[in-house]
Amino acid sequence: MTAMKKFTAIILSAVLFCGILTACGDETEEISMFDLNQALVGFTAEPDNMKYASSSDSNPEELLAHVSNIDYGKVKAFFITYASDGKGNADEIVAIQVRKKSDLNEAAASLKSHLETRKTLYAGYDKSQLPKLEKAKVFTRGTLAILMVADDADRMEAAFYNFFNSK
Repeated sequence: MTAMKKFTAIILSAVLFCGILTACGDETEEISMFDLNQALVGFTAEPDNMKYASSSDSNPEELLAHVSNIDYGKVKAFFITYASDGKGNADEIVAIQVRKKSDLNEAAASLKSHLETRKTLYAGYDKSQLPKLEKAKVFTRGTLAILMVADDADRMEAAFYNFFNSK
């Protein structure tokens, strides 16, 4: 093998190796779901009356099934924060971290579906919550899909990005 071919082979190998590292980069991000929840829950209408469930609970698959139909094997971690009394308060935060970035759109779609179900539910028994549900946010970052329902979902979203920018 000539020196030029060896050099080209080394460069291509290095580029391929870097590409593999970059592709996997987001999939290894460690996120403290509890800390993320703490950064966001203060933006709900009644932070002291919110309940918390997560992948750390004894029945995580069952809990997640209340808000998402994603296969639990695809989930690395999650949390759900919701009003203890949903009558008069539709506030909710759901974060799902997937194991593979290729499953992120499925997680986000499941949260959008959950939001639509909640809109239908509240349309039937507490229409005062519909404006909040209409302004709700569902978006993704890295390997995380998130749903935010709050009076000021814009400020909650800003706190979400601040949580990651402050690390």
